[in-house]
Amino acid sequence: MIQLDPNDVRPLHERIAAAIEKGIADGTLRADRPLPSVRALAERLSVSTATAASAYRDLVARGAVEARQRSGYRAVVRAMPASYSDRAELPMHRIEPRLAIHPVAEFGALIAEEAAGRPDSGGYEDYRGNAGLRAQLRALNEEDGIPSDAESGILVSGGAQHAIALAARCYGAGKRVALEDPAYPGARIAFAAAGARLRGIPMTGDGPDTDELENRAKTEGIDLFYCCPTYGNPSGVSWSMEKRERVVDLALKYGFRILEDDYLRDLDYLNEGIAPLAAIAAGRGVRVIHVRTFSKCLLPALRIAGISADGGTIDRLLSAKTADDICGSALLQRPLARFLERGDYRRHLERVRPAYSETRAALRVRAARAENGLRFEDPKAGLCLLGTLPEDIDSERFADACRAEGVLVSPGGAYWADAADGARRFRIGFGSLRPEDMEKAFGGMERAVERVRSRSMENFFKRALL
Repeated sequence: MIQLDPNDVRPLHERIAAAIEKGIADGTLRADRPLPSVRALAERLSVSTATAASAYRDLVARGAVEARQRSGYRAVVRAMPASYSDRAELPMHRIEPRLAIHPVAEFGALIAEEAAGRPDSGGYEDYRGNAGLRAQLRALNEEDGIPSDAESGILVSGGAQHAIALAARCYGAGKRVALEDPAYPGARIAFAAAGARLRGIPMTGDGPDTDELENRAKTEGIDLFYCCPTYGNPSGVSWSMEKRERVVDLALKYGFRILEDDYLRDLDYLNEGIAPLAAIAAGRGVRVIHVRTFSKCLLPALRIAGISADGGTIDRLLSAKTADDICGSALLQRPLARFLERGDYRRHLERVRPAYSETRAALRVRAARAENGLRFEDPKAGLCLLGTLPEDIDSERFADACRAEGVLVSPGGAYWADAADGARRFRIGFGSLRPEDMEKAFGGMERAVERVRSRSMENFFKRALL
């Protein structure tokens, strides 16, 4: 009685749950009749019982189906669940993937299999990270042209932020650290906390101002350059190949390290095939610390990233890491190794890329007709971009007004070295949105401008009456 949409990119259990939910809403599946058992549903749809059970668990959690003792599952008659655009808030203040199309349940099943099949997964792991996972990270690096040694040149950390913090502790205290300006705030916080002397390098439309980078390196000296060359945060801009080559040349000429935050390149939903700095620098004597995380492209909850560098750098980072978490979670690292080894990660990326491309296209169309003085930059891809406010609107007050409209955005001050430079800027992350969410997102931001102006006028008249 249900039909699965062959064009739906979501995991199979989510497609089954959606089809059952639709059948309940349109009356095809009635509340007075029991739904098929897990085994019967699996047989009818030619899926595993684990997949069928997962679909029912999702439906029970959403209140669409109830599980009754001795009588199985029954439909709960109600309206279709609210779409994301109808929910209380759109979380555009984070660069978050659309988890509905990511393999949460499948990965959970992998963890369960690991726990059931290998009791030692509940124990400690190799301090450098699971050996199988490091081997798979080396294989990913090899595909990207990054030479690395799984034994001595790769370290598993608790996400990209942990990797950046380790680098800051090892190469930041008293050092001259250059960062893109604007830059990911977590990097600035980590290096400032480590006692680094920070230098902002202005960003242009295709990457950092390399003349300014060279001037700083020549006159003041630079020990390390933190950067996010692909789908950068907060701009979403990817550096041109010319800028990538130029930065690597400057690192070689002036002897500074590069910390490459490669947080999103795996997604590559336009099939751009952008070369990482670590690949461009290979064999040229440039010291690059390359960080690949699975938080945006797979699941944020994993908190797993791979750090690739020369053996001496990895040893130093490992010493700092053992002061934090010793070894990380075997119960997460081993299933991820299997997920990679079986090719599931590649298939997952291929499955979700069209959905992100569609969302970006819809956002581009709606952003182009934004009203009330809002302007948006237009990077080619990525999952975030910057907006600019009218001159009379402050980004902090704008963010508060957006929240009242059910849209969360990030004020710009935290991204710039001088917060005043971001006073009229804001960042939006659109990874968790769907094309149909765009009207609420942009309509909410447009109304937020009106809210701020209305409040300013109210305050003006209040002051005038005093």
